[in-house]
Amino acid sequence: MDYNTIVTLINEHVELILLIMVFFFIILVILFIIMMVSNRRLKKRYQMMMQDADKGSLEDMIKGYQKKIDTAYVDAKLALEDLKLLNNQVNHCIQKVGVVRYKAFEDVGSDLSYSVAMLDNKNDGVVITSIFGRNISTSYAKPITKGISTYALSDEEQYAINRALGLEKK
Repeated sequence: MDYNTIVTLINEHVELILLIMVFFFIILVILFIIMMVSNRRLKKRYQMMMQDADKGSLEDMIKGYQKKIDTAYVDAKLALEDLKLLNNQVNHCIQKVGVVRYKAFEDVGSDLSYSVAMLDNKNDGVVITSIFGRNISTSYAKPITKGISTYALSDEEQYAINRALGLEKK
């Protein structure tokens, strides 16, 4: 095709060519508006995200958060170690108590004698007995291991241990 043929073709179809160009122009304008709206949304989201950045860059903000995460991780590890230590200590603390008061002698007017069993989570501990008489008062302490004593126990001491273990109603 030579130059004159192209010019005559364009002259014959100028309305169609203009219509196609207007169509593409409208599409470009619509795309431009969509891009502007999208850009405005992104800008708002970026500004919201960067409002706590103290005039720094996004990279600085991410580094700051990474440092905070690392610190929190170390703190969580230390807290977990402390929790394990506390859990071990709590297992050895008195957690179960059983008390029984009784009249040890007929000539004493009230339930002044008592036995107290104090046990930890593993049922280890002590049973303390105080016997109150008219002329004398005596106290005894007997070790308890796994709910059992190697020493002979009175009925009241065994009852106090059973109460601590939850085997007797209070």
